[in-house]
Amino acid sequence: MKPLTTLLIAVSMLLSSLALYAQRSTEFFYLGNVYCKTKAGVEQRFPYLPVYLSCQDKPNDIIAVTVTNANGEASFKGVPIDPYKDHILTVHLPSGTYRFRRIPIDKNPGFTGHISTHIRLDALEKYLTSLTIVPKKADADKMILDLATSAIKGAQRKGTTISDADGLSYKLFVSGRMVQTKKQADVLLQMTGAMLDKIVITHPLQANDYFAGSIDFFVRDFPVEKLVPMDFSLERL
Repeated sequence: MKPLTTLLIAVSMLLSSLALYAQRSTEFFYLGNVYCKTKAGVEQRFPYLPVYLSCQDKPNDIIAVTVTNANGEASFKGVPIDPYKDHILTVHLPSGTYRFRRIPIDKNPGFTGHISTHIRLDALEKYLTSLTIVPKKADADKMILDLATSAIKGAQRKGTTISDADGLSYKLFVSGRMVQTKKQADVLLQMTGAMLDKIVITHPLQANDYFAGSIDFFVRDFPVEKLVPMDFSLERL
């Protein structure tokens, strides 16, 4: 079997494991979409948007920060929570700061896993800058991590961690899905420009102290995840 074919199979398994990883859980965690709807009822998602988690009694004390994936899904997988307490999810946009309340569970729901935390905003707006890189023939044998690093002024790479000039790291994605485990990250070390359609690098317009932005490596000929329409959301405060 050719090395490239073998690697493509490995990447396919990686992306499949991302989906399975999101479904498996031994604890509660928050998972939801950030979206809006136009006057015509068309749903729009907010990709690569920071989402902040805190307790209602201490809304300014951030427990964790995540970034929505290419489909606007915000996952706090791996962040232990007490589902019997009130929590606040916050997003900062140029138009303002928006807080949403996740009311506590009043009794054992009879399952473990994710608790829905969908957020509906008023309208899609410009909240980040985006740079798209299409690998050239000369980039076919180059590591995709190096291609992304060289495209960001002042960026440095150590293993699978890419950081900006201030030392803040980038959230990594593969075909819209966040890389969440070391095993998944290690696969990136084997991937070259020949496997990609494009690399999308984003930076939030409003800087934060948690991460520099996002880097999404879109694998060639890999299907995009389908969107599930939203019809409810958390209470806005």
